[in-house]
Amino acid sequence: MKVLVAASSKEELRYFSSSIYIPLVTGVGLTLAACSATRAIIEEKPDIVLSVGTAGSMNPRFSIGDVVSFEKVLNKDQDLTRFRLPPFCTIRKDGSTLSEVRLLGPGCHTLLSSSSFASEKSAYADAADMEAYSVCYAASAFSIQAASFKLITDIVGEDVRIADYKRVLREGREKLEAEVSRFIQSL
Repeated sequence: MKVLVAASSKEELRYFSSSIYIPLVTGVGLTLAACSATRAIIEEKPDIVLSVGTAGSMNPRFSIGDVVSFEKVLNKDQDLTRFRLPPFCTIRKDGSTLSEVRLLGPGCHTLLSSSSFASEKSAYADAADMEAYSVCYAASAFSIQAASFKLITDIVGEDVRIADYKRVLREGREKLEAEVSRFIQSL
């Protein structure tokens, strides 16, 4: 099985060293993630695409250091509610609407991606990041299943100071890779 694992930085992919993983550094943001993921999917022809990395929690049940998997991802930048469309929805070139991207995995949570760092919570999502929507949408455009696992590193809307942030990141990224590995083995 070939698994494309996409993250915004090389550091976020540090623990994904198994030979089944095809690491992809996308850069930060929806545009860079979409372009990088599309190119990698065309070149590598993976069996599954994963978006991994960090996210901010919007759900009070999540704590810093938790690893969360998601059921769906939304694009906060897609907002045509003025035209009586649901939130986070846009119109495709064929006239159909596009909103969420459904994901594989054990999660039942919603991830909200945006081009900007999330500064306020949303009633529609449990966590926020800046790349997952584009990576997972690119996979769906090629009829490839996608999943997203994120390490919670902050609480959206709160200024949380962590004494040993580097340790939290290191341990969290190890835990993230372990969760992804269990998921891949279950397929």
